[in-house]
Amino acid sequence: MNALHILFVDCTLKPSPELSETGALWTLLAERYQAKDHQIKALRPVDFNILPGHSGDPDDDFLQVFDRIQAADILILGVSALQGQRSSECQKLMERLRETCHNKQDLATGQSPLYNKVVGVLLVGDTWGSGCLGQICCELGQLGCVNPPYNTAVWCQPIDTPTGFMEAKGNTSATVNRDVRLVVEHTIAMAHLIRQTPLQINLKAVNQEVQTITKAAAVATDTILLPPLIHAENTGEGIDYRQVSKRIWTVMQAGRQRGFCFSVLSLEDKIFRAERNNKGFIYKIYPGYFSYRNQYANYDLEKSKAHKLTLMAKIGLPVPVSYGTFKTVAEIPFETLKFPLVAKPDAGSLSENVYPNLQTAEQLRQAAAVIETSDAVSKLESHISGQDYRVLIINHHYAGCVQRRPASVVGDGQRTILELFQRRNQEPGRCDRYETHTTLHQLVFDHTSRRLLHRAGYTLNTVLAEGEVFYLQEKITAALGADYIDCTDDLHPSIVQQCIEFSHHYPSLTIGFDLITTDICRPLAETGGAFNEYNTLPYVDLHECCNVGQQRPVSYLIWDYIEERADSIVTAEFKPF
Repeated sequence: MNALHILFVDCTLKPSPELSETGALWTLLAERYQAKDHQIKALRPVDFNILPGHSGDPDDDFLQVFDRIQAADILILGVSALQGQRSSECQKLMERLRETCHNKQDLATGQSPLYNKVVGVLLVGDTWGSGCLGQICCELGQLGCVNPPYNTAVWCQPIDTPTGFMEAKGNTSATVNRDVRLVVEHTIAMAHLIRQTPLQINLKAVNQEVQTITKAAAVATDTILLPPLIHAENTGEGIDYRQVSKRIWTVMQAGRQRGFCFSVLSLEDKIFRAERNNKGFIYKIYPGYFSYRNQYANYDLEKSKAHKLTLMAKIGLPVPVSYGTFKTVAEIPFETLKFPLVAKPDAGSLSENVYPNLQTAEQLRQAAAVIETSDAVSKLESHISGQDYRVLIINHHYAGCVQRRPASVVGDGQRTILELFQRRNQEPGRCDRYETHTTLHQLVFDHTSRRLLHRAGYTLNTVLAEGEVFYLQEKITAALGADYIDCTDDLHPSIVQQCIEFSHHYPSLTIGFDLITTDICRPLAETGGAFNEYNTLPYVDLHECCNVGQQRPVSYLIWDYIEERADSIVTAEFKPF
């Protein structure tokens, strides 16, 4: 049989060439692999500049390590453990493997690039360390690796004995030598089997089948006979208002002021019933949703960003140049594109997988590959420079405008970036990133923040000059601590008029326009700004709960519309509206 390629990744904390305990255990396997004429190589992650978490830093060396792992037939992971905890180098490696495998999935099958990789684990630690083995093997299995039988070898430090594997002559242990032989024999046998008959499961097809089954098994909302009330008081009955999102509750609060009470038909589908004096209506998310949706035979088309851009351009709104939509990277005509560009999912939301200001074909290729991996269609358009704004129109009335900014800190000449970060997270109203009943979320320091710090030549201990703004994120993401600044009185009248005119062509009670411009006090024709999207279910709470400037009670406009048409909307039949 052809020689197999075996790679030992030693997650020791000791840099080369210092001897490591896990490396000493590996030599027992290496001798057996070589005796069978297989090729062996070894590396230590600690010898590379591998940043923790998810990194796009150009100085990061992880892809060098990943390429070597991917090239091997058998991966042997060496782990040191203390009191049941694996080493920090092992933890960092597993985090980066998860991220990279997700980003490099096979676009056709959804398989990880480590699919069919045979793995074994060597562990050196104290008597509690062996608890890590199951977790590591499970994580590797979730990445598509194959765990053959008897694929672990463990040496545990004797209780009350400080000696390590080498000093204790662990290589003479009968148990260790038995386990080493079993690891070698089973990994070789499994690798040959995989070579002959690799696993070829189409994970994408499996996921689609499961989604179909789940959808078919869903309970229809009209089978719920007694919808529970939503209450704002601790009565112990019904559903607590915090179980609905902030934007939904903001509209409900305005309705409560008009005498309506609200009950839930489906929390999952966000379907509610508004009732006053034994009359009312059923709606989804916002009142008017069903009336709007029923006017479209192909509602899914209305979720397409490309369709929205075309419609706005047709009605005369300035929009970015559209280069079309593409299902695969291979379809993109790179030679005809003009950079900089924006790549985004055609039907995405909340800035997920949106890549602005792409300057090169390679950057675009990488961005489109990520979008394709998520089963989405890539929408390409020209990049518009400027600040990001949301303009809200309700019933053809201008309701407000907010600027949306990525999470940031502002220097005061005294505090460090870390202190400013902590201070911002103490601001009233900021909640955990996973909390849905809030408008403002706490700022998050993550791999993007670390990269931006590195790019600026800063550390967390840097003291920013007074008034200097440092952005901790590149994208405007609510869950990562974005800010919302009221600009209602600053928006140029011509932009307001453009939004209102568009709303008369579009049968939705609420419309939110995403606008990019360098100066909202001037017409878009002067600044080169543009509308890049509109939404029929905009976040009204951005205006009512913004954290800078005047908070605007915009939801009353929805209920003004309902009151004016109460005879046809608020009925004893509780018709969908």
